[in-house]
Amino acid sequence: MSRLLLACVFALMSVVGIAGVASAQEAANAPVAAAQQTTVNPGPAVNAPQEPSPEIRQETKRKLWIGAIALGLFVLVYYRNKRRWAAWRKARAAKKG
Repeated sequence: MSRLLLACVFALMSVVGIAGVASAQEAANAPVAAAQQTTVNPGPAVNAPQEPSPEIRQETKRKLWIGAIALGLFVLVYYRNKRRWAAWRKARAAKKG
């Protein structure tokens, strides 16, 4: 099965490689447009506030708390599954042996 998959991947890479070479050669023969002069406009004026508003600070704190709770739950589930997996492997090894 893995040899068949490897052969398919190799064939696909060969086709993509050949198509890439063909398109690169076509692009080399295409005429190139000359660059035109453009006027330079100054960048937009940015007057960002130095300190965020209280509403934004509250929303940021809320998002940080939600993220911390989500991370804590993820850690708890990860360690629970790790312990269960270790116990399952141990029981399976004892059953075989």
